[in-house]
Amino acid sequence: MIAIDLPTNVEKRFLEVVQNGYKGNLQIAITSFLTLYKKYGWKEQFRKDINSIQTEVRKKGGIESEVIDNAIKRYRNTIGESGD
Repeated sequence: MIAIDLPTNVEKRFLEVVQNGYKGNLQIAITSFLTLYKKYGWKEQFRKDINSIQTEVRKKGGIESEVIDNAIKRYRNTIGESGD
């Protein structure tokens, strides 16, 4: 068995979700949460990556829209050539 020490307010909310959304079945609730994480967890990492890139670009003085447009065009041309 896994034991998790949650802050009181988080534990209370979690138990409410389990009770109301999963008819009190903790196993089904955790399985559903893990499935959702597998399906959508990459988006959180992607957001963090984008934020990191934006921070680095700002540190280096930004980037002109023309440079972005050219990069998009090159990317789209590459995809078109590869058939993806």
